[in-house]
Amino acid sequence: ALDSAAAIPPADQLVVCHGDACAPNTLIGAGGRWSGHVDLGSLGIADRWADLAIATWSAGWNYGPGWEGLLLDAYGVQPDPERTRYYRLLWDLG
Repeated sequence: ALDSAAAIPPADQLVVCHGDACAPNTLIGAGGRWSGHVDLGSLGIADRWADLAIATWSAGWNYGPGWEGLLLDAYGVQPDPERTRYYRLLWDLG
């Protein structure tokens, strides 16, 4: 696992990342629209897949199967198995 974690894929796009993009850290208002984020202790600049890999994983944990593709579609990106695998590994090691 540590050898795999050392093989960092090139960044796709650097953005402001939450750092803990799990569903419970995203607040949704009564109308079903985003209203805020909480738990910003790991906020910083990173490859967008650092958040997308965990957000899609969390969608499955919190809402059941089938949400990963819908989340990526809403974000406007195609799945990236290499970056998803890498950032989920980092999450597990953290």
